[in-house]
Amino acid sequence: MSPIRSCIPFVALAFVLAVGFAPADDLSDKQKKIAVENLKKAEIAKGAVAESDTAIVLGLLPEARLKTIADSLNKTHKLARKALQFEEKDEPWKGKLTVIYLPDRKDFAQYMRLVAGQRPEGNWHIAIRGEEPYVVSGADLEAKATDTEIVAELGPLVAGAMMQSKVGPSAAIPPWVRNGLGRVVALRAEGVSGKRFTTYKTQARVAVLGGGGKPGAPIADIWTSDRSDGGLLATSLMDYLAFGPGSANFPKFLSGLRPDENGAQPAIAKVIEDAGWKTPADLESAWKKWVTAGAPVK
Repeated sequence: MSPIRSCIPFVALAFVLAVGFAPADDLSDKQKKIAVENLKKAEIAKGAVAESDTAIVLGLLPEARLKTIADSLNKTHKLARKALQFEEKDEPWKGKLTVIYLPDRKDFAQYMRLVAGQRPEGNWHIAIRGEEPYVVSGADLEAKATDTEIVAELGPLVAGAMMQSKVGPSAAIPPWVRNGLGRVVALRAEGVSGKRFTTYKTQARVAVLGGGGKPGAPIADIWTSDRSDGGLLATSLMDYLAFGPGSANFPKFLSGLRPDENGAQPAIAKVIEDAGWKTPADLESAWKKWVTAGAPVK
């Protein structure tokens, strides 16, 4: 059955699925039905839903905008799949990823408490276990946020969910790794010739190499300090690992993030060394050499 091409209000969609308009064993329809039911459970009564090849997107936006966002997230999914080096026949999960956009703090908090069963800490949540994988974003964007700005917030969650699937549901992926990869995938999916990607490269170069009287950043600052430009550093390093020369060792880096047989999470220095660099300093040298060369874009 071809995907639903237009967006349907939550109540109408629930009715269509309940009366059996679509085959009962269609996983995509089941996922949409559960997504709608979860929004009702969270006491969020109004909104719309859209579907693309890889995502089911729900939110309190006009129908056409959700469809545009869903289609844009296809690019994010495709690029994250490439970066994480999924095998051709491997899928991060069954069916599609449900992406829920709830910028109103009250809505997000209710969803976290009543559906996820957790206290609303931060402004996002990833849950990929089972047959209804989803991410929910409570990004504090202005009411006039553009579709591009919304996708820039949702894209990193999609990439982060795919990384979690690749590494394993039990792995406690360091936030700088997940967020850094998510940001660079979202930026590249938007377009490497665009303003946002160009601005990122310029700012990252200064953060990594120094400038204006400021020294360059030691690689360990990414995971041991609370620098104001830490996000830029992490994004640049993950750019090197996923899309630069470091991509040859990236699969080993990801594997190294998995907990050992006793459930202990490995130290990041060991992850780097097991991935193929003698020490974190060797990775730092290679990363900075790449940034110095202009971080060539493939």
